[in-house]
Amino acid sequence: MSSENNRVENEIKVWMSKEEKLKLLFQNSPPIERSFGLEKLKFFKMLLFKYKKTKAVDEKITLRFLKHEYNNLRRQVYPNIIDRFFNEALKAVVFESVDKRHYLRDLELNKKTLEDQLTKSGFRDAYGKVLEHMKEQQLNFAVPVSYHISENERLEHCLQFVKDVQGAYQFDGFRSILYTDSSPSSRCTHYFKNEKPESFSAAEAYEMLAGRAVLKSGTWKQFNFNDRDLNDNYRMHEFPDAYGYNVSNALRTVPLKNDDYETFESLADSLKKGRREEVVLMIQGREMKVFLEANPRFKTLNFYNDRMQKLSLVEIKNGCKISPLKPRQNIETQNAKKSHHM
Repeated sequence: MSSENNRVENEIKVWMSKEEKLKLLFQNSPPIERSFGLEKLKFFKMLLFKYKKTKAVDEKITLRFLKHEYNNLRRQVYPNIIDRFFNEALKAVVFESVDKRHYLRDLELNKKTLEDQLTKSGFRDAYGKVLEHMKEQQLNFAVPVSYHISENERLEHCLQFVKDVQGAYQFDGFRSILYTDSSPSSRCTHYFKNEKPESFSAAEAYEMLAGRAVLKSGTWKQFNFNDRDLNDNYRMHEFPDAYGYNVSNALRTVPLKNDDYETFESLADSLKKGRREEVVLMIQGREMKVFLEANPRFKTLNFYNDRMQKLSLVEIKNGCKISPLKPRQNIETQNAKKSHHM
């Protein structure tokens, strides 16, 4: 086990950093050393409890030194031997009934919080790996997740976790990279910070990196791919309610074949999530298949044919670059002829 994977050592480093900051803050307080001594005794006792069953050689060695430090510190804080044994017995009772119980409760709460955050963000499958890293008590760690969106698109995420001053792990956010296999040089990347109410899910991250806009907390957000900040993240175009874009109103200008209330609202909600949706239009009595997505910047919709060529609504209504859907009867007839010849 390397030193960076020595959980006992990692926790001691966090404590020392916190102690230095507090001592600097309260350096003019006379009883500060004794107060720190009392807190450090509790901390050492908790470490000895948490890792007493470790099988890692480095951790066992560190625990032996820690036990020695614990006994030395105990003699410093309680120089009188009678006070020392009395307080040791009292603190043993308190540790079993309060400290240990609080630690186990906080640990389970931390796990549950992370599980909820990962589930909401679309990374529930990574939770098992997160638990493995939590056991190692690293100061911070990363969990990679990658998968194909389509034949030509691959998405890679790197989930980042950090330990706060209270010793709990926080899901800081994730860096996503969208690769387009047809063009190896085509690569979009951004770090999505996990912070309310602006936290993005894995699905929303894909839509953003694919160039589409997502509605978050009443504001449409879309990347400006020509402008990055110092952290190599894209800056945002933002279009709030006051900008005047309403995707439902834009949809009402489109001759949808299925425009019943539930279908219409479902389509509008999907566009707000940044998705590109396939719809069937009725153009001059014929059914036409197109793909559409929200375009808040120009207060309209983007349209594409089945070859992903961009179209205007005028071109659609004139039937340009769009193949009409084959009548169902003709399709069934063709299938019947194929079956007959097999």
